[in-house]
This record gives sequence, structure tokens and C-alpha cells, in this order.
Amino acid sequence: MTTRDKVLAIRAEQPNAYAAQIARMVGVTRERVRQILKSANLPTQAPGAPKGRPRQKTALWASRRRKASNIRKRLESGAAYTEANGTTWWFVTDLTPQWGQVIVTRSSGFSIYPNIDAALEAEI
Repeated sequence: MTTRDKVLAIRAEQPNAYAAQIARMVGVTRERVRQILKSANLPTQAPGAPKGRPRQKTALWASRRRKASNIRKRLESGAAYTEANGTTWWFVTDLTPQWGQVIVTRSSGFSIYPNIDAALEAEI
């Protein structure tokens, strides 16, 4: 059985399988699976497959959550948090001792938020 036959058989049995899944089963690249499907006039994407790059979007949200977590830990410990671009976060209790405020400074100015959650929601 040729690679082409294997790819077409898997697509026929599992129409919702992604090219990467088929490629792993057959032992070829996703690009080769796409080429085979295209030459057979079959759709190259599984029905209902998300458009764009879902892994990148997931990684982006994970990195934002990680950044928010790091900022929260730093501010709750009483230290300032400085980003690589020069943006600095401070949690200040002098102005309103009952709950504090977050001040975010950047080269274009600064913003004051009533609490850490509001600052993270607006800035990240």
C-alpha cells in the first residue's frame, strides 16, 4: 500500500482527522498529507477545523496569564515590577490604605487603577 493510499484510506475512515494526525499515522509530513489530499481534490482541512493558528493563540493566552501571575505576586509582596520595555508597576497603599492602588508608568505617561485586578484587566 502506497503512502497516497494510506492517507486517502485514513481520510475516508476519519474525515475529521487533522493533517498532523494523519501524517503521524503514516510517517510523513503534514505538507505531504496536504499535497496528497489536494491532488485527490479533497479538502485539505478537516471539517470544523479552527482557522488560524490555535496553538499560537493558546500560547499567547498562557504567556499573558503567566505575566499577570508574575506581576500579581510581585505587587502583593510589596515590590515594583518592571517590564523589558520600561513599563513599571507599583502597588501603593499610601493613597488609600484600606485597599491600595496600582500605578502603571510608561514612557507615554501613567495610569492609576483602584486595585490589582483592574490594572491587570486593562493593561494585559
